[in-house]
Amino acid sequence: MEMTLPALVHSFTDRRVVVLGEAMLDSYLMGSADRLCQEAPVPVVTLSDRRDVPGGAANVAVNLRALGAQVSFLSVVGEDENGDRLRQALAHCGVKIDDLLVQTDRQTLVKQRIMAASQMVVRLDQGSIEAIALEMEQQLIDRLHKLVPSCDAIVISDYSYGLLTPRVLDAIAALQATAPKLLVVDSKRLASYRSLGATVVKPNYEEACRLLADPATTLTTAVETRLEFMARHREQLLNLTGADMVIVTLDTEGAVILQRQQAPQRIQAKPTTCRQATGAGDTFISALTLALASHAPVTIAAELAVTAAAVVIAKEGTETCSAEELQTILNTPMMHRIPTSVWNNDAEGNPSTQEVA
Repeated sequence: MEMTLPALVHSFTDRRVVVLGEAMLDSYLMGSADRLCQEAPVPVVTLSDRRDVPGGAANVAVNLRALGAQVSFLSVVGEDENGDRLRQALAHCGVKIDDLLVQTDRQTLVKQRIMAASQMVVRLDQGSIEAIALEMEQQLIDRLHKLVPSCDAIVISDYSYGLLTPRVLDAIAALQATAPKLLVVDSKRLASYRSLGATVVKPNYEEACRLLADPATTLTTAVETRLEFMARHREQLLNLTGADMVIVTLDTEGAVILQRQQAPQRIQAKPTTCRQATGAGDTFISALTLALASHAPVTIAAELAVTAAAVVIAKEGTETCSAEELQTILNTPMMHRIPTSVWNNDAEGNPSTQEVA
């Protein structure tokens, strides 16, 4: 049976994904600035509107839902106004908030962006970043045991703000040892996930360099040099993370797929007008996860992921790519490099091992 790209995206509606990570509220306070403050040489912004959208791991959950998946979102927020705003924003996007836990003495993570004529003037961050309470930790573990057995994939979006404690990671490792699931990890501390045996980890170039303890290399700008550097350190990155695959994103230059005993594969970025890349990584990991959960080859999954990310990069603020938008893009000439026939299934419906051209 022949599988096509549109059919692949359509299959996302059958996928169940558990998202675990720090929930954030992205607030955009919008106004105009036409004068400087008398007390200091800074613009005076007269606010006229406010927009609240899910950020951090919550944005991953929203992106997965926008692509059609059934999402269970596990996180902890505070008992405060920002927590209420985040719950409302998630519900507005169709994400269930049943597993969004509340810790009374914790402050919800929020990033407030002051905007003047579409230009960001300043960003204000606040919220609790210490480890969650033991009670919250146990509730997360209990819910993982309830949700993971029936899911198709787990996505961890770790910002190192106290949610992914050693006990929570140990619980995930135990679940994976018993009945492994597709596990995709996006974290600023990927070495901590080595024992989990992740399917895919997704550092950006700077995060990969920090993992290799070579931060100076982040100054490199030539894409060929960056690709060569990642290729040269393929085995080290795979060993440090314990993952089956490392996919290093290179912002507007696409991504590179690193696997054992396979040559590195570069995925070109899609041409687009870059307005603001907030949340593009969340879109990438969401589309990648759903494609892999639908048994697509990793090259096809990564191509689809950079395509979805390009949709978001062309938007302003924290945004998503819907299944409808992705289907529209798939029918445009810009997708001519990806074959219409993604792969062929065998008589039992399993994907064949034939390499995609």
